[in-house]
Amino acid sequence: MKSSVLAVLLLACSCALAQPVRIGIPLGDSALRQKLQQQLTAAYTALGYQPQFIALPSQRRFRLLKDGLIDADLFRICQLDETHAELLVVPVPLDTLRLNAYSLSADKLVNWQQRNDLLISHIRGFKMAEQQEFAGVRVLVNSDEQAFGLMLQGRVEIVLEDGRTAERFLTQQPELAGIAMQQVADFDVCHILNHNWQALLTALTRQLQQ
Repeated sequence: MKSSVLAVLLLACSCALAQPVRIGIPLGDSALRQKLQQQLTAAYTALGYQPQFIALPSQRRFRLLKDGLIDADLFRICQLDETHAELLVVPVPLDTLRLNAYSLSADKLVNWQQRNDLLISHIRGFKMAEQQEFAGVRVLVNSDEQAFGLMLQGRVEIVLEDGRTAERFLTQQPELAGIAMQQVADFDVCHILNHNWQALLTALTRQLQQ
């Protein structure tokens, strides 16, 4: 048997025997999602695991991860609060996201955190926004379509969203071409594991540091 054929057969056998790891990923394709999928695929494959990526809404992904119904999440902010003892943060920053505040009126963005007369919307389960403290009323929605739609209807004054996601959405919304924006905070993002994968944490950390 030729060595090239043997190598292919060995690779096929190793892939078949590799233990699967179910990894939740965000809905909607993006350059960041593609980059991190490639990075994690290389890391898990090197350790003898086979990543299986499952696209789900953010809040559902987080709930399934906490319940152990999926094994990992592609990325979340590294600064998860300490109430989530069932989750493990792989301590290697993979990228940085920027939280922005958006409004149809630039005046609404002046000292917006201190104003109790504002309605401020963000997607349910979006931790970067959930960690922001402000005096206004928090309005939770399920999508950017709902958040910015409420803004166009005059039912909220501000939307909180990460810059990359908002930019991708807003380029398809000509009616929002003149929207005002303010940078709020930067967050490093990390890969997250369910605590059942504690034994993999050290090895996976080393792989992602390479």
